[in-house]
Amino acid sequence: MKLNINNFKMNGAALLVCTALLFGGCKKALDLQPLNAYTEKDVWTDPKLAQVFVNSIYDQTVLAYPDGGFGWGAQTDELYGNFNWKNENIYVRGEATPDNQTSGSLNHWNKMYGSIRYSNIFFDKIENISGADKVVSTMKGETHFLRALAYFELLKRFGGVPLITKVYDVNDRTFSEKRASWTETKDFILSDIAAAIKLLPAVYTSNNDKGRATTGAAMALKSRLLLYAASPYFNKTNDRKLWEEAKLAAKALIDFTGTKYTLYGNAANGTYNKTFLDFFNSEIIFSRVYSGLVMADQYNTVSRDLSPNGYNGYSSYNVLQQMVDDFEMADGTKFSWSNPDQAKNPYLNREPRFYASILANNQMFKNRLTGFYEGGDDSPQSPFSPWNASKTRYCVKKMVNEAHDWNVQEYDATQWAVFRLSEIYLNYAEACAELGEDGEALIYLNKIRTEKAGLAEVNATGLIEKIRHERRIELCFEGHRYFDIRRWGIAEIGSEDAKGVVIKKQSNGAFTYELMTVQERTWVPSFYYYPIPRTEIQKNPSLIQNPNYN
Repeated sequence: MKLNINNFKMNGAALLVCTALLFGGCKKALDLQPLNAYTEKDVWTDPKLAQVFVNSIYDQTVLAYPDGGFGWGAQTDELYGNFNWKNENIYVRGEATPDNQTSGSLNHWNKMYGSIRYSNIFFDKIENISGADKVVSTMKGETHFLRALAYFELLKRFGGVPLITKVYDVNDRTFSEKRASWTETKDFILSDIAAAIKLLPAVYTSNNDKGRATTGAAMALKSRLLLYAASPYFNKTNDRKLWEEAKLAAKALIDFTGTKYTLYGNAANGTYNKTFLDFFNSEIIFSRVYSGLVMADQYNTVSRDLSPNGYNGYSSYNVLQQMVDDFEMADGTKFSWSNPDQAKNPYLNREPRFYASILANNQMFKNRLTGFYEGGDDSPQSPFSPWNASKTRYCVKKMVNEAHDWNVQEYDATQWAVFRLSEIYLNYAEACAELGEDGEALIYLNKIRTEKAGLAEVNATGLIEKIRHERRIELCFEGHRYFDIRRWGIAEIGSEDAKGVVIKKQSNGAFTYELMTVQERTWVPSFYYYPIPRTEIQKNPSLIQNPNYN
């Protein structure tokens, strides 16, 4: 199945949008007009048009880059949002209310319910198509997965939400659906995931379908959901059964024989970022790919957007000093500004993922050394777009395609890893550790350390904290930190004032470093959840607002 690229802005199953780039040109017979050029009857009698409808659900539901990762990181001790692209500042300054949830924010109540509505329309109409049982069955599996993903996006933002399965039409004037509980919402998502697993293929036979939901994608969503359900904030009684369910869900995917997922890329040999730059590699369970054929700003301009101003980049998300300091030394010990040798040269002898993930001062990037020091090419005093300079004096290197010349063309084909094997290993390790199965937890924690990071193995002392640390480093900037510290019940630690560093170059070429505050931040206890927009409560008086929002 090929799609008409004009039908969406790098739409849908990521994949398909990029197939012309990756796997060859479109066949004219399968190039489809935009959906609104067809009648409803046309759509629900033609499996090709129905597939385009499903692709539109991917487009709404599968979030990436600023929506899926960086915007969340900028509300934690990972990142500072240089341009407030996702309205992060109303949260870090403690100003979020039910009245200021703009369409450009990460609230997404309306967007996710829009996706759910389209999913429900699909289920209401799809039985009208006959004679394409296998294709229809797969589309049903995709839509069950996408509805589950949309409800998960709502659950992690808001807690329990109304569970809508009917299709509203213009005759519906009143809405009275009540919020389901957190557990009821979880169980509904699990039922959709179970249906998806039964219907989805483990792999697709055509390269043109790469990027569509698979059995592995549904299993990965189940693993993430059950890990959240077992975690301290949601599992107040520390019910071992919930941890056992999380453990089994992760191990089922690790042992899955339908597709053999393996770790890909190792920071020790300089291949770490191939995990994100090599499309559909063996570690990727589910990803969204954006085409390099036309611009999808902030989605396929990510290399330009993250890079320093001296390279004509935007420095759109700046790494916080807190994040920088949490990367270990090469020998596995902690970095400390109290250590004179480390403070003198803080970027020397750090663990390999530091150099793959963060761009710091005086590091080689695109054939020159970076200059984040005062007056350097990548500083706020630079003659090169100083308004785009990093406020913390660090930029994100992870996911950046250093080989791409965005001065020639701003956009490039990009891949956002929605689910990858490293996360599943860490999910499994955490569940095992919480169950007291330290030996099993260490096997998979140390696989990440040795096979991905190029670090020495660790022992079981303080194991849960070591696993949490490993998630912080291995999954940084991928949208996990915001939700991890909430499910652990320690969200306030992500609201410390945002720190950076002032770097000065001395006459002898040496550098000095002085820590600074980039942004003062305020912790508000209600921010464990996002507020439901007041407009939604006005539409449906049965909705109960999240705690501590007026």
